[in-house]
Amino acid sequence: MKIAFCDGACRGGNPGFTSCAWVLYVDGADVQHRSTYLGNVRRTNNYAEYHGLLSLLEALFVNSVRNVIIYSDSKLVVNQVNQKWEVNSDALHPLMSKAYGLLVQGCHVLKHCDGHSGIEGNEQADKLCNEVLDIHKEEYEKLAKVQLVGVSAQL
Repeated sequence: MKIAFCDGACRGGNPGFTSCAWVLYVDGADVQHRSTYLGNVRRTNNYAEYHGLLSLLEALFVNSVRNVIIYSDSKLVVNQVNQKWEVNSDALHPLMSKAYGLLVQGCHVLKHCDGHSGIEGNEQADKLCNEVLDIHKEEYEKLAKVQLVGVSAQL
């Protein structure tokens, strides 16, 4: 059985500095995982959540992996990609469209799971998001201070 978990994280406010991650399990073993810092641009948590899913779906596509049950703790992402909720954000609409296409093409199933509830795969994806943010912490905190000084100077 192939099961995956994806996640996104945001620090320094929302929008803030973001990361995403995913973990793929085959028959209960962690066979592949990835985490990504999404750069020194403030973005929303929803953006990060979508990128966690897209990074996973793109890796599955490239490696010809099909029929994966994918879990995300983002109700918004799960319900939008599953066509249950409308996408009201112009920034998120292309992300949803791409995710939906890759999901259908790979015959994957996207389900919601409760975040921070002790589910191993979700906890691992969350941990990977935070580890990559920790690596870049000095970088984005310095940038945030520069941006704050710029705003204060304008006042």
